Amino acid sequence: MSSCNEGELGITDASSPHLSAWAEIDLARLLQNYRWLRRRAGVPVMAMVKANAYGHGLLPVATFLQDVVRADWFGVATTEEGVALRRAGITRPILVLGGFWFGQEAAIVHYDLATTLPDPDYLPVLEQAASQAGRTVAVHLEIDTGIGRLGLSPDQFAAVLERLKACPHLRLDGLMTHFASADLPEHADFTRDQIRRHTRAVHQARAAGWTPRYIHLANSAGLHAFLPEAAGNLVRLGGLLYGIAGDALSPAFPPPPTQPVLSLHARILGLKTVPPGTPLGYGCTFVTRRPTRVATVPLGYGDGLHRIQSNRGQALVCGRKVPIIGRVSMDVTMLDVTDVPDVALGNVATFIGSQGETTITAEEYAAVMGSIALEATTALTARVPRCYRAAAMSSAPGGREDAPASARE
Repeated sequence: MSSCNEGELGITDASSPHLSAWAEIDLARLLQNYRWLRRRAGVPVMAMVKANAYGHGLLPVATFLQDVVRADWFGVATTEEGVALRRAGITRPILVLGGFWFGQEAAIVHYDLATTLPDPDYLPVLEQAASQAGRTVAVHLEIDTGIGRLGLSPDQFAAVLERLKACPHLRLDGLMTHFASADLPEHADFTRDQIRRHTRAVHQARAAGWTPRYIHLANSAGLHAFLPEAAGNLVRLGGLLYGIAGDALSPAFPPPPTQPVLSLHARILGLKTVPPGTPLGYGCTFVTRRPTRVATVPLGYGDGLHRIQSNRGQALVCGRKVPIIGRVSMDVTMLDVTDVPDVALGNVATFIGSQGETTITAEEYAAVMGSIALEATTALTARVPRCYRAAAMSSAPGGREDAPASARE
């Protein structure tokens, strides 16, 4: 019988006993994941830290990746994210993959951010801002080879290549594309066609006299299923970096050895036993059929625990899976712990992660919602404290021996 001992649950951050709910971020696993992926890629890695580092915490994660892991690049979605990194002391190259909006070009220049160009009309304003500052801005052109989002169409790409000749303060530093379905074996031919289209665009740029330094195609799914043809000389990794991309990888290849970095926990704040026939929660959507021990934990949809988990999801308590009962509320959720011996106030309920030999993966958690693990972790709100566990680790290449002391965002 599993006990509810803190040590057995693997929760070692000194602050966690004083928290009622938290997400734990295992920095040792983050380091191990990065090292393995860097070796697998054989080229520099752009660590994707957009969307609050996929819910893991933008600034603590990026700082760790720079100072300890010595990450090559950082990728963000917005200008605001790039500015936040620079203001926090991140000095490594940063690419704003979503480009910028009119009025943000001065920030791109001032904070030395590389950027994509979603449309040719952004060229003159960026050139003007760079010229006024006496600086050169690195531009990565995204070619739409089949995903249909912000990448340049063939006509737009040709126009940008031509118009760049009149922009001496803009440097064509990279050419990139984004795979639409590299995780689906039935779409492998489509992905290979994307690779061919991107290769033609690279040749087109070189024929026009441009020599972009970086050629990048592969995301996590591309790295997993389409090496070496999709390697280029830079890869952009998000899900695999955080060990939570199992539901976004091709099942035709063995899963990589990366490990989940994030786990999600809450303490039991209330316990009561109710008789059969008792309705529970908003809407009375659950009615007990037996004497039921109900545990209430301070985690709800205001924290990112989606309401769809109501009467469907599970948590781990003392190493056992227990069901979520009743509707998930904004601030609290109820669990049926009737079958958990010796359950007590303060016991930890784990919604993503492990207790002993029992695990609920982020993929399993997300599947209840009909979604993917990356949405589940990204949905965790700022109200959930992130605790950073810094286990002893061997020295990163050129780095320090140990990670920073545990910190709370």
